[in-house]
Amino acid sequence: MPAKTRSKKATTATKSATQKKTVSASAKPTEVSKTAKKVEPAQKDTTTKTAAKKTTAKKVTPAKKTTAKKTAATKKVEKPAETKTTAAKVETKPAATKTTAAKAEAKPAVTTTAKAETKTTTAKVEAKPAAKTTAKKSTTKKTVAKKATTAKKSPAKRATAAKAANKKVAAKKATTKKTAKKPAINTEKIEQYKSFAMDTCFEMARAMGVNMDYDNYASLLLDNADIDALTKKVLDDFHVDTKAFTFEKDGYDADLIHVIFERVADTVDIKASDFEQIGKDVKAHAAYTIKDDATANNEEYQKEFDIVRKVLMIAQRKDIHQSADLVDLIKADVTDMIETFMDLAYHVLPLFEYDDVKYYENFIFAVLSQLDDLHQKWGNRALMDIADLYIKHGDYGQGDADYNYVLRENQIKDMIYYRFANVYVDIDLDKAKAIANSAFQYVDDRYDYYPKIIEILEK
Repeated sequence: MPAKTRSKKATTATKSATQKKTVSASAKPTEVSKTAKKVEPAQKDTTTKTAAKKTTAKKVTPAKKTTAKKTAATKKVEKPAETKTTAAKVETKPAATKTTAAKAEAKPAVTTTAKAETKTTTAKVEAKPAAKTTAKKSTTKKTVAKKATTAKKSPAKRATAAKAANKKVAAKKATTKKTAKKPAINTEKIEQYKSFAMDTCFEMARAMGVNMDYDNYASLLLDNADIDALTKKVLDDFHVDTKAFTFEKDGYDADLIHVIFERVADTVDIKASDFEQIGKDVKAHAAYTIKDDATANNEEYQKEFDIVRKVLMIAQRKDIHQSADLVDLIKADVTDMIETFMDLAYHVLPLFEYDDVKYYENFIFAVLSQLDDLHQKWGNRALMDIADLYIKHGDYGQGDADYNYVLRENQIKDMIYYRFANVYVDIDLDKAKAIANSAFQYVDDRYDYYPKIIEILEK
């Protein structure tokens, strides 16, 4: 057969093979995954094809070099196209195959056997990068699949994940804040504050704008047992800039206020931190019974006086006017305690100084005036107790005046006349009988104390 005829037939056969490949690639776009799976066998033949490539490369004519350049150009063009296609959708891979086939068809026909061989070799050479490309596509496919999976998450899930991340960050910040260490306290500075006179501390505090005296600090200590909280309150109330004053420059700073509170707390009789103990003392002393031992009674009176004074201070500071309201603070009812105290005072004060009676008078009326329910219960009794004490101390004028006052202001005149007369029985019996006789203008046998008044008259 002539050489030209053989060349034409080879060319025709090559075209037919190329067209078949093109039709096969177009008709089966869904078989990309199968092609991807068969990559490994193709890679196994790489060694054989590489050897063929080297053998053929020696016989490459100038036309073959041109074809190789076109193939390289085709590869450069195909790679970006494949990458873009893969990023968009995995199923568009057949498009790259179609493009390659189309470009293969667009190549000029080869008229010689050498050219035909070159074309065949070129096709083989192109198949090798195709295998590598397929492997890259497979790796890219996994990456894209991961991206696709992430992209499939709904906005709500992503928002939830973001919130969870924010919560974790917030929790870490909160933990950091909680575990943050406080700056070290200058102990030398604190010791100097404690060594200053109290008046000096008050003056330095006024220099920072805190215009308070001892009583102001003591009063605040009745409101709150937390000195740190009290210090912050004072600094806030007086708008003190804690950074404006330093110990090194001014000789004082905001820490001075805390030290003042501590020093005042050590000297005051009562503060909020003492409430619990006061309640316990109230319960313990309410059960006291008067003894024959005058010394024991006198000591108990001093103790109970101090306890009732603390109760009065709390009621005044907290503006409490009912004894029941004190229970919330000191966890004890003061009613029985105050009654015991009045009994004890009436028993021991005749042996005390006259001034002690005056002091007691002012004190007990301050307590009863503060607690309205107790005043209603024991107000008259307190008037008569004090009148009796004055009389027993020889101040008859003050005692009589007190009795005359209480007689005018009350309807229980039988009891008042009896007590008024009875206090004079051991002092002046004639006066006692005179007072008893004067009671009959108001008292008759219908009253409870009528028999007792008769007994005084019969002495």
